Amino acid sequence: MKPIIQLKIIRLSFIGYSLGGLIVRAALPHLEKYSSKMHLFMTFCTPHLGYMYHSNKLVETGLWFLKKWKKSRCLSELAMTDHSKLENTYLYKLSQSKVFYLNLRTNEAF
Repeated sequence: MKPIIQLKIIRLSFIGYSLGGLIVRAALPHLEKYSSKMHLFMTFCTPHLGYMYHSNKLVETGLWFLKKWKKSRCLSELAMTDHSKLENTYLYKLSQSKVFYLNLRTNEAF
């Protein structure tokens, strides 16, 4: 019988790419009990502001088509069209999350 190895969390880091960065960001409020272990939160190419200001007609048309065809909640949230009032959209509410604004090195809110 192999011995059971127990690991101790010393530091907790998250690196997210694209939509994965938003998923990690949304998970942070649920990980508050580990706030003393938080070390790094880094994202690359993550649409933290959503895709509200369409600058490319081809991308805008593609998103419109996908939203109509797939009825994707994720795309509606990304385009910030999941509610009629901007303040009630998922990404806006996520931006107001207290945990997101913690300095992960000192655990102080800013």
